[in-house]
This record gives sequence, structure tokens and C-alpha cells, in this order.
Amino acid sequence: MTHEEPHARDGGAGRRGFAEETGTYAAPREYQKLHQPAAASSGRRRLACVLRIVFGVVWAIDASFKWRPEFLRGQVFAHQFGIHDQVTTPVIRQWIDLWQYIGAVAPAGLGVGTAIVETLIAVGLLTGTLSNVVYVGSAVYSFGIWSAAEAFGLPWFAAGATDIGPSIGYIIAALALLAAPGNALWSVDRALRPRLGKYGWLCGD
Repeated sequence: MTHEEPHARDGGAGRRGFAEETGTYAAPREYQKLHQPAAASSGRRRLACVLRIVFGVVWAIDASFKWRPEFLRGQVFAHQFGIHDQVTTPVIRQWIDLWQYIGAVAPAGLGVGTAIVETLIAVGLLTGTLSNVVYVGSAVYSFGIWSAAEAFGLPWFAAGATDIGPSIGYIIAALALLAAPGNALWSVDRALRPRLGKYGWLCGD
């Protein structure tokens, strides 16, 4: 037996006695390591929630523009689709022509429908209601805007071309939130998901 062992035991007993007297205990290193990832995960969940709400604010601003009388009456569609007359890429050209035709035949219907869809997306994001449906739906809707109203930014090699269209950012943001952990934090989905049973996957987790 070495001379250090009694001191080591006494030190250990002293620390335990101090902890018992003061009611403070140092967390074992193994315990701390196990809870560090949990703390990081909690931070990522809060960040995902904040980004969801910010994205909802952006959609709410977009939707507010769609409720203007000139948009609801469809007065903007002739210009919106007409600026892409130089796009001749097969399929894309026919796709743009289809929506240009719809905008000409039923301008008010397209205007009101667009305003309603964007408002529902904004409300879904802000409240966190059926989040997975909203993420996928907004990505699909944004792809429609990107492909028809923005024509993918074509022609890319034309003089003055600067980008491929802003709606690609909306698509990426929606899919990133869909994949992000904790997108149901601070949301209606937390109460709604258990009540939907087998359809709970429609809500965020």
C-alpha cells in the first residue's frame, strides 16, 4: 500500500462530505458528455422554429401584395408572362403559354387563387399547422412560380441576365425546413399531431 492512497480516500470522502453538506454535486464527465448533444439539439430545434416563423413573415408580406386590387383583377398577368416571349425552350414555352392563357381567360380567378394560396402558406408557417404539408406545398407552388412566372430566369445568356429567378430560394428554404429537426417547436402541430393518429406525419416533428 502506498502513502498516497489514504490521502486519496480521505480527499474523496471529504468531497462527498462537502457535497452532502452543501447539496451540490459535480456531474460526472460521462453524464455531461451524454447531455451535450441534447443541448445542441435543443438549440437547433429553436433555430429551426425561428427560421420557420421568419419564412412565414416573408410569405405574409408576399401575400399582402397579392390582395391589392390590380392583382386580384389580374391586371398584372399580361405583363408578367409577356416578358418571357423571348423564351423558346420546348416544353417551358408551352408551360408559360398555358398560364398566360389562364391569366387571359380567368384573370380574377387566378389572382384570387394566388392570394389565397400564399395567405394559407403564410398562416401555416407562422402557426406551425400541418407543417410538412405546408413545406411541400410551398415548394411545389414556388416551383410553379419559378417555372412559369419566372421561366427559370431564361434565357440565361441574354444581355442583362443577372440570376435564375428568386423563387428557387423559396424552394430550397421550404425543403431545408422540412428536413430540419424540431420544426414543430412553438407550433400548433405539437397539439395536433397526437390527435391525427396515423396521419400525424402531416405535421412537423
